[in-house]
Amino acid sequence: MKNPKKHEVELLPDEYETLLHNQMVALSCRDYLASPLKRSGYMVLLLTEGELTDLTGWVAAEANHAKTSAEEEALGEVCEILENVISGIRIREK
Repeated sequence: MKNPKKHEVELLPDEYETLLHNQMVALSCRDYLASPLKRSGYMVLLLTEGELTDLTGWVAAEANHAKTSAEEEALGEVCEILENVISGIRIREK
């Protein structure tokens, strides 16, 4: 069986920390977040499209249920980054 293609997701360290500090995202997506590459000031996740979609769903859900407006904003910003990566993947596939 062919290995699914991995896509790079570049996050600033504070964006990556936002994911780690959210208990539901950190627990539900720990395998996706476990071993980021460090490159030019970014934390780089290597995810399949399915993993990326899963992570995006968790981040969106947690942004919608955030306890503070700061947490909502931080998770929302990360969610936008993830959604942009997904959009780019789908555009390239056409």
